[in-house]
Amino acid sequence: MYFPIADVTVSPLLLALLGIVVGTMTGFFGVGGGFLITGGLLVLGVPTIYAVGTGLLMVMGTAITSTLRHRRLGNVDLRLAVLIVCGTIPGVFLGERVNSALEEAGISGPVVGAVYFVLLLSLGSLMVANWLRRLRYRPVRRDLGVLPRWFQGIRLGPSQLVIPGVRTVNLRPAFPNAGIAEMSAFVPMLTGLLIGFIAALLGAGGGFLLMPFLVYGLGIPPAVAIGTDLFQIIVTGTLGAFLYSLGGNVDPIIAIIMFAAASVGTQIGALATRFVNSQRILGLFGLTVLNAGIAVGIGQLARLVGSDSLALIGQLLLLGVSGLVALTIVALLVIAAVAQIRRGQRLARLREIRSAGRVAAGGD
Repeated sequence: MYFPIADVTVSPLLLALLGIVVGTMTGFFGVGGGFLITGGLLVLGVPTIYAVGTGLLMVMGTAITSTLRHRRLGNVDLRLAVLIVCGTIPGVFLGERVNSALEEAGISGPVVGAVYFVLLLSLGSLMVANWLRRLRYRPVRRDLGVLPRWFQGIRLGPSQLVIPGVRTVNLRPAFPNAGIAEMSAFVPMLTGLLIGFIAALLGAGGGFLLMPFLVYGLGIPPAVAIGTDLFQIIVTGTLGAFLYSLGGNVDPIIAIIMFAAASVGTQIGALATRFVNSQRILGLFGLTVLNAGIAVGIGQLARLVGSDSLALIGQLLLLGVSGLVALTIVALLVIAAVAQIRRGQRLARLREIRSAGRVAAGGD
């Protein structure tokens, strides 16, 4: 199918498949899926600037549906999310300007592809290594960790802000849903600034960086990190998509096809977080990010040498492995749901036996 805005021919079935995979992972991992969407569009041959702009539009849609689901599950710390967004907004403007300058210079494709490759490969490797280490040693108690203690203990700026005639604002608030007793408000704001810049530069929601930071850097439970991350992705995706659309660098038809397929997956992924062990969530996420980095690297190499065979390998790797991860998420959800149903049936039978016993004892 030919898409005139992006001036590219892509199979709509591949776009729909990518959308389903992204939707499932968005709800499950708490990322907008931008690292998969933009990376996938690059692998499918979409020009870089359109892959980035369309990826942000898609990120916005999937994040909204997933956030609503996680909000109902109680997995969003609104105070933390709002502070992150305060830093994200200026970061998005800065990232979009830098990417536009790179596009004018004719080097946007190589630069974005290289940054994607390095970030995804590094982050994925670290997460998989940490997951394997936890599986091996199986700590008996949950320790907050060095990084969370350090970040939560940072003293940035004053502890209070006095607004004459209004009120005194606490700049070291608590974040109850995230399980943080006290932390400087400037820590999530500066984090949002960096995430927003990278998100706008790469055409992602920034969730593939923020979610691991919330878990490993701030020590937030994975389920809450997922919901909080998705909330800020809505702002990142919306603002980024708007800025790129002003320059005509968004193909809405591609986004519509992918979003229609992703809408079902987001509900499945969000529901799965209630039943799946948090370490499995982090491990699968690490594998997904690592695979995406390798696929993007192969795709960039294929463009450099002009090899259709390498481009096909990159497509199969990205969609194939990501699809297997999505199927694994669905399988884990089904297994957990069946186990819960069986536990409910056993409890019901036990109650019936006890009730029958009491009736028999009363008759005697």
